[in-house]
Amino acid sequence: MIDRPISRRTLLKSGAATAAGAAAVAALPTMAAAQSPAVPQVDGGYTPPAPDTTATLTISNWGDPNDQAVYSGVAERFKAKYPNVTVNDNFVPITTWTDYINKILADVAAGSAPDVINIAIEGVRQGISRDLFRPLTGWVGSDPEGAALVADVDQRLLDGLSQDGTLYLLPNTWNTMLIYYNTKMFADAGIERPSDDWTWDDFLAIAQQLTTGDGDSKVFGFVLPYFNFGLTPWYYSNGTSQLNADWTASNLTDPKMAESVAWIRDLVTTHGVAPHPQGADPYQLFPAGKAAMTGAGHWVVGSFQGAGFTDWDILPWPQRTTKATVYGVSGFAVHPGSQHPELAWEYCKLLGGLETQMGFVAIGGATPALRAAAQSPEFLGQAPNSELFYQAIEYALPVAAPTVFSTLDPAMGRALDSVLAGSDPAEALATADQEVSQAFADVAG
Repeated sequence: MIDRPISRRTLLKSGAATAAGAAAVAALPTMAAAQSPAVPQVDGGYTPPAPDTTATLTISNWGDPNDQAVYSGVAERFKAKYPNVTVNDNFVPITTWTDYINKILADVAAGSAPDVINIAIEGVRQGISRDLFRPLTGWVGSDPEGAALVADVDQRLLDGLSQDGTLYLLPNTWNTMLIYYNTKMFADAGIERPSDDWTWDDFLAIAQQLTTGDGDSKVFGFVLPYFNFGLTPWYYSNGTSQLNADWTASNLTDPKMAESVAWIRDLVTTHGVAPHPQGADPYQLFPAGKAAMTGAGHWVVGSFQGAGFTDWDILPWPQRTTKATVYGVSGFAVHPGSQHPELAWEYCKLLGGLETQMGFVAIGGATPALRAAAQSPEFLGQAPNSELFYQAIEYALPVAAPTVFSTLDPAMGRALDSVLAGSDPAEALATADQEVSQAFADVAG
């Protein structure tokens, strides 16, 4: 649930299997099959704007102060290339992606549309439906620099920013969900690092063993990442999702969704290995030694480094029916109404380029989209088993982000809250299903 301004570190909070497992993954909602945008052959026909071009570019952007420092570097490099171009990098506080998109639409209606838009996968389908993004496929097919950037990004990340074979945003960073565990607690308890193919049962047994004490001295085996993106791996690893395969209808009445939500509830109420999520911040409790495990993406690495917390390592998410987790990706688009589209494209290339992504590596932010950055010594040296962050894309599925995401996200949050308060999982999900189904019907007109 998004109930406060989004920083890049909290952006995605909203946001080899067996044959049976592989079949389950194939059945899950994924844009890859229908949307893989084949990279066009580069014809070299693109000509960038002349260095003496005079113009003003406006960027619709968001992030925290660390992000803003990285983007300031982009503006400086662009200014060195185009000294007569003024860049207005407008950081916008976000409460929901719908609010963000509506603000952009209001700017468009007022005649002050941004040239470049920064958005995450949660807002991509909605943005496409509102004609906020100019297709990038033509530029990628004619501009060798752009083609080289796209070629260094895993296809599945491109899928997340595409629709019907058309790429709309140039990827910048992405996140997934892995299990973080306290290496000292594991060692003290005599628990070896689990297999990368560990199961829900393995996870529960370890969480139970590491739940100790009571009252203020209690240490939990796990603390829930209690937000949509953070809980989605429990659905995917159980062979289900909130939506159908092409994100056009709710799948919330699937019995496996009720089973997954019951599992989440039972970690708190039945097994007692996780604290009640209300008021339990996993990214405070885990580094404070109050929980042995939690779930997160790479976005927490910078804060752990800053706090001097080093007793941790990462694991893939445990599996029930299949090895699976979630991913989300953000990128930059050119608005169709931009008066300077080629300049905007040049700016997008800097935003998605290696130097910018290495800037995010330096602050311990999200995982870079470029393999060159994710495979760099700087990135791999930041954390134990850092290669697992990018490798997760091999079994990750995109976070369910339909055109009605602004209905799905809070409806799912209310269902989970209700279940933790004692409601039946199937009944709570049925109520959410009605809300989401009505939203789809309203969109269809």
